[in-house]
Amino acid sequence: MHLQTLNPASVSRAPLPRRYPQQPLPPRRRVASGAVRPRAAVAVAVSGAVNDEARWRPPPGGREGKDTDLATLGNLCVDVVLSVPCLPPAPRDERLAYMEGLAASPPDQKYWEAGGNCNLAFAAARLGLRCSTLGHVGEEVYGKFLLDVLQAEGISVVGMLENTDATACRHAYETLLCWVLVDPFQRHGFCSRADFSKEPAFSWIQKLPAETKTAIHHSKILFSNGYAFDEFSPDVIASAIDCAIDAGTSVFFDPGPRGRSLLNGNLDEQRALEHALRLSDVLLLTSDEAESLTNIQNPIQAGQELLRRGIRTKWVVIKMGSKGSIMITESAVSCAPSFKIRVVDTVGCGDSFTAAIAFGFLHNLPAISTLALANAVGAATATGYGAGRNVAHLDKVLHLLRESDINEEETTWTELMEGCSACPEVSVLSKTPINGVSKPFVNVVPFCGVVTDLLSMLEVAPERSAVQA
Repeated sequence: MHLQTLNPASVSRAPLPRRYPQQPLPPRRRVASGAVRPRAAVAVAVSGAVNDEARWRPPPGGREGKDTDLATLGNLCVDVVLSVPCLPPAPRDERLAYMEGLAASPPDQKYWEAGGNCNLAFAAARLGLRCSTLGHVGEEVYGKFLLDVLQAEGISVVGMLENTDATACRHAYETLLCWVLVDPFQRHGFCSRADFSKEPAFSWIQKLPAETKTAIHHSKILFSNGYAFDEFSPDVIASAIDCAIDAGTSVFFDPGPRGRSLLNGNLDEQRALEHALRLSDVLLLTSDEAESLTNIQNPIQAGQELLRRGIRTKWVVIKMGSKGSIMITESAVSCAPSFKIRVVDTVGCGDSFTAAIAFGFLHNLPAISTLALANAVGAATATGYGAGRNVAHLDKVLHLLRESDINEEETTWTELMEGCSACPEVSVLSKTPINGVSKPFVNVVPFCGVVTDLLSMLEVAPERSAVQA
């Protein structure tokens, strides 16, 4: 989703940089503020895979002393969801005029919703994970709304205001907005200033602030996605990944739709994308995104190629939409079908899915169980309208698991596996035996056993929400 920097017309003064109030957290040690990684260093890190293996080895101690389960990098925005008679026009000038017309009369707050990485943080918190968001939020009414919503969900916000640019114009410090437009046929369109800008929204952030580094050091997982490039320079994103690795913090990266444009972007964007792909512990992609980055159509083979290219990569997770999901590791491939539901809205499903992958990673769940949970959480969100605070609560996830109504299309997994000549051990989650698979190493995992184990874990885990605060 693209982002924009617009504000209500009633706000006339330029907001001053500040730090945001956060949920109370255990005392944190300050870490020394290091210099930003030079661009040349990024290229060295990307190209020197053999020598880097020792450099990127996690330090001793693992996750000890980390009080946050999941921290998200950037992509903090407010979605303004509006019903419109028709979607924005295609020509660039007409789209810009259309968007400025929307901004001229700010809509009622009932149409606002927290968007971007807030979706992931909400879904993860509702699974019981302790979450923080790292990014910039302005001081205007949209920023106050976003901070209030995150605080109500028990999610802390760590600002990135240490390195400000006095020459930057006022809107450079404003909260990011995305106009989410829905026509009478329920088709979605997105309108933002980022569509018309060549620079990141927060180009005034020249290096990773010390407080952000501290937050990363105290997190077990740092999540970033391709939309971070709409806000931060490639150097800042690469520095955040390096900081996480030095701190023993696992890195999750989802290139999203921006992956293709970054792959064909300028040299700095290409290097930073490769940096993230090779140095992340977990990669998350749709089958189309995996194909665009590898030129391999079979998602299992594409995942294996991304795993091969990686230095630290442990999991490559491929989202297959209505078919389910796949996880590729060095020694195995796991496949899990989707749940049968009545889809209301798919916005936020991918973020919800990622939250469950993080849960499984942190709790050392088997790959097949992690995928089953992720499919359930994503499906639960799809049964409701909109994202943000509307992402699925735990009770809806538990209901889907208990119902255990899954889509079992044998041809999906059979065709994918038959197309792979070098598949390691394969596990397929199923309620019935799978016929027609000629490979002897396919392990059919009974769905009922996986669900029983997940329910026993989740039913005793209270959801983190407003009551927690």
